[in-house]
Amino acid sequence: MPFDESAFRIAAARLDDYRDCIRFLNERGKDLLQSGDLEYRDALFQRYLMDRTRTRISIVRECETRRVVGLAMLKISYDWRKGVGDVEYVLVDEDFRGGGRGIGRAVMEHLLEQTREVRPRMSVVRLVSEPWHEAARALYEKLGFRLVDGSDRHWELDLVEYL
Repeated sequence: MPFDESAFRIAAARLDDYRDCIRFLNERGKDLLQSGDLEYRDALFQRYLMDRTRTRISIVRECETRRVVGLAMLKISYDWRKGVGDVEYVLVDEDFRGGGRGIGRAVMEHLLEQTREVRPRMSVVRLVSEPWHEAARALYEKLGFRLVDGSDRHWELDLVEYL
């Protein structure tokens, strides 16, 4: 079953989504936040984090309740040679995982689609996925990510080929 756009809405996060994103990660992302809950920060930090030149966040909301059920975050950086996107968080509410809903795929595709808008262009997207996250790793492979040589958890997507 593909992503149901009548039941879920996917969008780029805005500044006013900040609190909902933090709440979702704290309530549903305990396996991602092993060092403890995220704190709500001041307005300056919020603007910095949500600045689209530094960060892209895709969120999925259930249409009926407006609650966040999926989220993916990309941190953007540049060095002398290339632009790099690091996927920091990918999370689907456990109540909405599986069952062929396609929420994980939709949130990742939306996040990768946002890379088209980034200027200067990025050349690679990286992420870390632990070996026991088999479903996530299968998705990343379907999206074109490849394991970095010599690693069992570091993945890269060549955006020149992807875009």
